Amino acid sequence: MSKEIIIKTEKTTNYIYLQDKGSPIPILFLHGFTGSHHSWDEVLEKIKVSTISVDLPGHGKSIFNNLDKDYSINDWCEDFNKILDSLKISKIDLCGYSMGGRLAIIFASKYPRKINKLILESSSYGIESKHEKAKRLKKDLNLCNLIEKDLQQFVQKWENNTLFLKQKDRNAEGFLKQRKERLSHNPKQLSKALSSFSQSKMDVCIDHFYKFKFPVLIINGSEDSKHVKIGVEILSVSREAAHHVVYRAGHNVHIEKCSDFIRLIIFEK
Repeated sequence: MSKEIIIKTEKTTNYIYLQDKGSPIPILFLHGFTGSHHSWDEVLEKIKVSTISVDLPGHGKSIFNNLDKDYSINDWCEDFNKILDSLKISKIDLCGYSMGGRLAIIFASKYPRKINKLILESSSYGIESKHEKAKRLKKDLNLCNLIEKDLQQFVQKWENNTLFLKQKDRNAEGFLKQRKERLSHNPKQLSKALSSFSQSKMDVCIDHFYKFKFPVLIINGSEDSKHVKIGVEILSVSREAAHHVVYRAGHNVHIEKCSDFIRLIIFEK
């Protein structure tokens, strides 16, 4: 049984897609930047447990209610907690990809009692260097300007990132569907999402992994060396973590190697 819900908070209006397959604890999926709940369609179709997928603010059907007001990662955590309370969901397996993984880490640190398991695909714990943070902020603000000026040009630039180079060869249908999603976003909303959730505005949270008492599953593609290294670093400080590197996959494992991705999150469950 599937259900679509819109939940409005003071600062955001949020689209949620639920599939009830009878399992007591659902897996809740958070997509990456430029994605939507549709980013997980192939996973949701094949998986045999209850799931929840959302459009993060500024993506798909979820919006910032006022584009002129500041919105932070902490604001999102508060909104997301309200959403779970509205749905009467007290426990989740929280799975986040890339930007969604960063949000998942911060949420788990603020509301650990709601987390049964944390699943991180190609995610970072933040930027430690002030110089690198400043560089990242400048880069992201330039991308914000490009998004608002010419979304199609931005998408072309985004898809040329080395992290995504082999996606089209490995899953052409998924790649083209992803492109359609990216081009469907409201440019001003998407720009607001990037400026709000930029990694430059995220506190470094490697220390949170010392405190997590729930299992942490880290998934990386073997060709994404940057995030493989980050996964190893998280593993070194967390007694609860397991790290899996999927052979011949890049940044987006759930598109490039969907069956392997599902096998990992279900096996570890």
